[in-house]
Amino acid sequence: ASVFGEVGVGVSPSKWQLTIQGGTTQPFDLLIFNTGDFPMEIQVSASDSIAPFTTITPSAILVEPEPQPHELPIKNGKKVTVTFAPPVKGDTIHYSGEVSATGRPSGSAQFGGSVGVATMVEMTVFPPESIFAFITATHVLIAVAVILIFAVIMLLRKAGFHLRLERE
Repeated sequence: ASVFGEVGVGVSPSKWQLTIQGGTTQPFDLLIFNTGDFPMEIQVSASDSIAPFTTITPSAILVEPEPQPHELPIKNGKKVTVTFAPPVKGDTIHYSGEVSATGRPSGSAQFGGSVGVATMVEMTVFPPESIFAFITATHVLIAVAVILIFAVIMLLRKAGFHLRLERE
């Protein structure tokens, strides 16, 4: 006996138009919901030019179906965090791609294949304002340490100490 049912996956929002500074990290929530009749195992991934700097957590989720009749707000949807960390470049660069949610019924549901939907991403990445944006906290700490060592040596020399390295 075959059992027929509806299958469907939804995402919100359906499009992101973003402006992000290169070298920064921006997390966004993506709501994924199930418009079908069965629980769905859903994989979430990024594609095209945004893929190299996009991470999604969690990237696989189990989403229960929305109660009938479907209505807002979404009751059983799950949020995933999509984090963009575009690289620092010297120019403003436009990236585009999609964050796809692809699902298949969980367990013993008789359905071959999968269903999917995507959030379109249009991103403009602008360079940092100045060279100082390229400098990390580690660079600052190293510079401070070198300056402090130099200052201590100068103070000791003023106080009459001399540092001599001699071979025996």
